[in-house]
Amino acid sequence: MTTRAERLKQARMRVNLTQVEAAKRLAKAVSTIKGWESNQGTEPATLNDVARVCKLYDISIDYYVNGHTPSNFQINNLSRNQRRLIEAFGHLSPAAQHALMLALEQLADDITQ
Repeated sequence: MTTRAERLKQARMRVNLTQVEAAKRLAKAVSTIKGWESNQGTEPATLNDVARVCKLYDISIDYYVNGHTPSNFQINNLSRNQRRLIEAFGHLSPAAQHALMLALEQLADDITQ
């Protein structure tokens, strides 16, 4: 199981942010972000910090605190194609995930217009 620090680093990288970019968006020092991502470092000091970093990194507070991912029940209720898409997405690099999300959002915008 991953540590909170490891989950934060992985989540930041998944949304394709550098530590410098995350620090700017969270109005924190880069050293603070580095500390949060170090197993020997600190953790976000307030619930507000936890909520803000989770929102920025698009993770749940439950995932950050406990490492819980969506339950199998929720995943099992997805269609076969939805499960395949999630599995394939997880194998992409953070940069490829970001590019694919931008393309999908554009496609969705085009369809709804």
